[in-house]
Amino acid sequence: MVGAPLNVARHAVALPGESGCPRRLGMLGRVNRLHVFRAAHATVIAASLCCALGCGSRGPDPAEHPHILLISLDSTRRDRLGCYGNRPPHAQGRSPSPNLDALAARGVRFDDALSASSWTLPSHMSLFTGQSLHVHAVEMDHLRMCANSPVLAELLSQQGYRTAGFASGPYLDPLWGFARGFDRYEICYGPELTEAAAAERVALRAYEQADPKLSEIQRGALLQTWREQHNRVEKLSHQDVSSEIVTARALEELRAIPQAGKPVFVFAHYFDPHYDYVPPAPYDTAFDPQYAGELDGREFFTNPAISTLIREQPGLRNRHVSDRDLDHLFALYDGEVAWVDHHIGRLLDELTAQGVAEDTLVIVTADHGDEFFEHGGLGHRRTLYEEVIRVPLIVAWPRRLAPRAGVRGLVVSQDVLPTVLELLDLRAPANITGSSFAGLLRGSSDDGRRTAETRLVVLDSGEVVPDRSKPQETAPANVVQVLESYQRGSVKLLRQRSWIESPFKVGPEKRAFFDALKRTQIERELLEWIDLDRHPDESDAGWSADFSEPRAAAALAAWRASYVEHARLRCDPSKADKDASMTAVLGALGYTDGGLGAEVDTSMFEIPPPGELLGR
Repeated sequence: MVGAPLNVARHAVALPGESGCPRRLGMLGRVNRLHVFRAAHATVIAASLCCALGCGSRGPDPAEHPHILLISLDSTRRDRLGCYGNRPPHAQGRSPSPNLDALAARGVRFDDALSASSWTLPSHMSLFTGQSLHVHAVEMDHLRMCANSPVLAELLSQQGYRTAGFASGPYLDPLWGFARGFDRYEICYGPELTEAAAAERVALRAYEQADPKLSEIQRGALLQTWREQHNRVEKLSHQDVSSEIVTARALEELRAIPQAGKPVFVFAHYFDPHYDYVPPAPYDTAFDPQYAGELDGREFFTNPAISTLIREQPGLRNRHVSDRDLDHLFALYDGEVAWVDHHIGRLLDELTAQGVAEDTLVIVTADHGDEFFEHGGLGHRRTLYEEVIRVPLIVAWPRRLAPRAGVRGLVVSQDVLPTVLELLDLRAPANITGSSFAGLLRGSSDDGRRTAETRLVVLDSGEVVPDRSKPQETAPANVVQVLESYQRGSVKLLRQRSWIESPFKVGPEKRAFFDALKRTQIERELLEWIDLDRHPDESDAGWSADFSEPRAAAALAAWRASYVEHARLRCDPSKADKDASMTAVLGALGYTDGGLGAEVDTSMFEIPPPGELLGR
């Protein structure tokens, strides 16, 4: 393992968390051009397949069928890894990711990798299925994997692989279908948080199943007990540490490789880079040892010393943190990355110990990044700017792939599945939309035709006044925003459509009001483009709504064509039946559907191809 682990004590703790920023839903306000759109990470995949498929008595051929270890880093921006240039300013130039840096040096490092969305559930769904969000359609918390979506673990299992997965965030729960195809799949939560969640579940059931004859005072006491347990879970869910348990489970599988007698696919998801930023010692001070301020990484999203919400513009925040204190928050973020990098080093060391490192396909990427006020927001799940969708991607297979650094060519989450299949000489299913980048791995140059599509559906809650003559009478409402980006070369297109919906079934009069309101809003499309080579910071000045420029026009035409094809393939995801404990954990993390109920037809998110309104 590269870089000694700073004498860290290893804690057997795992955490239920998420990958995606809490959505604090505010009152409806004016839509301020693309600011609602613009304002308001790293999956590490290591692959090792040592045994041949269907090899009979001859044994496996590791040159053709390596083991696969897939590691997903949560909420990890590309620019936080040393191999992408990160040298924390207060840490004497030390990289926070020596093990990943070493992996990149002996592998292939991509510079243009994007996540499929800016939060965990849909991004991992694309990673697992090879489908874009437009196709797998799992865009809200209550939706789960389609029965006919292909799954990498299932495809490998059908070819004779031993498959095991270990995740540390609730959005990777089997509830959403992620366990499909795995012989072993476990959610790794830390003991303190596991105990707290169980206590909350007991308190919630006691309140829900209370004797109707109880007095209001008695029922109130039960409710207060549940609230206290819920608050405890909320705090622990952001501050617990989970990497040790994920690593321990993955090591069990890697150490069993000699006895497996077949290729092994291991998936490991590390939640710890997600805020709150509370890395264990000595990583908590490693990258800003001289800091003398009072700010720490706890309660990152709700700490008023860092920022406060702008109620009229959900996603935008009033920044209160100073530049120096913001540096410290980044240092704590880097500490989380270093902590996880240490554990990744343990996995890579085990591959060497088992004698399979040369025959192991290793892929490293992320589910999304995080914003630190670059476009007026904080966290993720609000925009599709580069800070939340540009992620690391490192691939290593020493026996078959020559090292290369700084490989250009767009790659997105859904491209991983077809790439793995091509490297194994397996045919990809017809209903995937990802594009294999095996050619880039083998040394080909990007011809400029690779594209990347990302998508995000956002719901914000508030109120509307159905009858202007009765301004005191309001009705609950959701602002629905469908945000999409498309990139071809350095040209990036951003699109937003937004409208107001009722979150509930309503009577004829209010239904007519909402229908009329939607008709006036649904065709309001914001569509702009930017050249990222000229404007890498995506500042307002770089965006244009003029598509007469040939490259922009060509990108829009290509997007429209693929949009039609993807709409034809779109799934009808089933609704996940979350139990009370899962709902409580998600609520503690701040994730809700903004009132999107089971009766709401999610086909509302199916909108016409981009550019339909140009020229009208």
